[in-house]
Amino acid sequence: MVRRLAIVVGVWIVLAPAAAFGAAEVLFKPDALPAGQVGVRYQVVIRVSIAGHHPALGKDYPSYTVACFGADPQGGYMDDCPKLPPGLTLGAYEGPGCSPPLRFPDCVVLHGKPREAGRYTFRISAPDVSSVGVRGILRRYTVVIKP
Repeated sequence: MVRRLAIVVGVWIVLAPAAAFGAAEVLFKPDALPAGQVGVRYQVVIRVSIAGHHPALGKDYPSYTVACFGADPQGGYMDDCPKLPPGLTLGAYEGPGCSPPLRFPDCVVLHGKPREAGRYTFRISAPDVSSVGVRGILRRYTVVIKP
């Protein structure tokens, strides 16, 4: 009995730290988007990473796309592209500090010339490379476009 208890406690001590920290979290940066102005060029690069690297680093993941459409956490489909401010689009971005290579974050860029003032809320979907099946991780953003 004592030996069995010692084995259980030993296993718990080994596994507890991993369970406490859980899987690495996907981060979207920046946390908030700056305001824009109608008719003035707007550009913000959004970086998606796990521990500072592309989320697919070290994974056998054939296609990784961050967009305003894609899978939601339950495996359903979401499309928030129509919720973007008129005149702005979200697309892939390859520039300084972004992948490739995969040791850098995956990046997308929200850019264009806003045509209408308002407050716009939309979600960005990033594939969850740790899930079984097609699942997404969503991040909600709001951008204010001033007249």
